[in-house]
Parts: sequence; structure tokens; C-alpha cells
Amino acid sequence: MNAGVLSFVGVGFLLGFRHAFEPDHLAAVTTLAARDRGWSHAAQLGVAWGIGHTASVALVAVALIVLGVHVPEAFYRTAEVGVAALLILLGGSSLLAEARRHRATLGAPHATAHRAHAAHSHGPRVRSVARSLWFGVAHGLAGSGAVVVLLVAAASTVQAQLGYLAAFGVGTVAGMSTVSLLTGAVSGLAAARNVRAAQHIRVGAALASAVVGVMLGWSVYQG
Repeated sequence: MNAGVLSFVGVGFLLGFRHAFEPDHLAAVTTLAARDRGWSHAAQLGVAWGIGHTASVALVAVALIVLGVHVPEAFYRTAEVGVAALLILLGGSSLLAEARRHRATLGAPHATAHRAHAAHSHGPRVRSVARSLWFGVAHGLAGSGAVVVLLVAAASTVQAQLGYLAAFGVGTVAGMSTVSLLTGAVSGLAAARNVRAAQHIRVGAALASAVVGVMLGWSVYQG
């Protein structure tokens, strides 16, 4: 791999890492990672999101570059509307979960302990990782148009195109893992020190997800 391809791959990694910090990406992963399941689980959410995002971008790239399939612009706009709806749904469901958590703390100690155990059991962890994976897939479909256009325009060889795509995916996984790990660590520390502070973090993340979803949907509607 020559120096030109290596530099192109480096740019792909940096763009992928930076791509992870876009508002809609941050809103989704932060909301998921803020739930009290530990920093290691939060990191898993970031990895799952990044893998899903990279898989959908790669699928569109193969369709455009290898198969020569024309993807209409309306497809990307529809995907963005879907992402907006998912962000609003995620924020709303998180607020409902927080309300149930609050009601549980007001009930009997046994009921509270049972709900706490259920919240940290293996089943919810697996479902949240799967949810993060599919969120990544949806975000990748919504934002893959610009990525693939940049790839096709800037790369002169198939080797450079594949290198860029792989580096972009690794950068995205690294960025989202960093975001979710930090969010999970902050949420965990807050929960250990002050239950109310942790609650405020979760509610704030849920509200941010819903607001970003509304803003994204409105921007698509406005064209």
C-alpha cells in the first residue's frame, strides 16, 4: 500500500471518528449508554452501533460501486425521516422507563429490588445491544450518500476505495465506543454518588434524543 493510499485511509479514519460526534449519533448512543448497566456495557453499545453503521454504509457502497445500482435521493431522505422518528421514539421510551423506575422506588422494597435485578439481567443487555446495532444500521443508511460520494470522487483505485471504507468504519466504531464509554462511566459515577444526579442525566439524554429527532425531521421537511 503506497503513501497516497495510506494517507487516504488515514483521512477515512479521522472522518469516521469525527462522524461519530454528529448530533443525531450522539443523541442515540448517549441515551442508550446513560441507562445504568455499567461502563463495559456502554462500550459494547458503541461498538454495536459502529458495526451497524459501517455495515449499512458498506452495503450502499457495494451497490453503487460494484453493482452500479442507482439509489434515488428520496431513499436517503426517507431514511433520515426514519432516523428522526427512531430518535423521538427512543427519547420517549427512555422517559417512560424513567417514570416506571421512579414509581418503583416509591413502592415496596421487594418490588424495587426485583425491578432493579430485572433491569440488570442478561436479557435487557442483549436487547439494548441489538437495538444499538439497528440504530447504527439506520443511521448508516441515512448518512451513507455523502460518504459514498466522497469515496467515489476522491479514490482513484478500488484498493483506495476499500481502504477508505474500512478505515471510515474503524474510525466510526472507535468514536462511538469513546462516546458511549464516557457516557456510561459518567452515569455510573453519578449513580454511585447521587441517585438524583444519575436520574437527571438519563432524563436529559432522553429529552436531547427527542429534541434532536424533531430537529432532524424538521430539517428534512424543510429540504
